Amino acid sequence: HRCLNGKSVGVGTKSCILDLERRIDDAVSSRDSCDMRSDARLHYNGLLKILRRKLRQALKVSGHA
Repeated sequence: HRCLNGKSVGVGTKSCILDLERRIDDAVSSRDSCDMRSDARLHYNGLLKILRRKLRQALKVSGHA
């Protein structure tokens, strides 16, 4: 997993999970500022789906799921 700061970390590590959680929080905030049914909101919903899937995988690898 490559964190936002550019550092590569293992999937399932604490750094990986925290990075994904921060990305999700940021995307939720950006999505919620968009008009309903806008292209931007659809984009963020798609991004959130991917980030949440990656978070589930990371939690599974770490043994926390």
